[in-house]
Amino acid sequence: MAACPDQEARLDLHAAGALEDDDALGLIQHLEGCEGCRRALAASREVLSLVALPPLSPQEKLELEELPRRTLSEWRRGARRQGLGLRTLGALVATAAAVTLVLLVPGAWRVTGPETPGPSPEAVTTRPAAEAAGEVDAETMAAFEAWAGLEPLDAVLVEDSDGWDEDLDFDVGETL
Repeated sequence: MAACPDQEARLDLHAAGALEDDDALGLIQHLEGCEGCRRALAASREVLSLVALPPLSPQEKLELEELPRRTLSEWRRGARRQGLGLRTLGALVATAAAVTLVLLVPGAWRVTGPETPGPSPEAVTTRPAAEAAGEVDAETMAAFEAWAGLEPLDAVLVEDSDGWDEDLDFDVGETL
């Protein structure tokens, strides 16, 4: 006599000890009246006993108890290595960005004014006496102001009564 088809799955689960209490109680009641299901249950228990693992040795029990701690430790170590690698990569990228800024940005901000030709060799050798005394002609002053990107100096400086030039827009502590 064979096991009841609707009970076969429950028989295997009961033999493995995986059947819940309510289902196990119903199956036990069924087994009292069904010889085929009792034989199928005995056969399942025999097969499962053949594949059962031997009991754990004391060393295996110790290693099994230590497994969660070792696993967590290895996971943290790996996360630390990965974090160190990412921080190193981030530092390298930041350094490369800083070097790129230092090399490229000052060239981009450079303001070029109209190019003025330098003095001709004749003008250098035959300088007027006023230039030799320290006075600068208007053309040279305009070229300097254009090169420096400044407002004309006449608009900013006013000569006071003592003969000194005084900057009317300049505040104490202000830098140029």
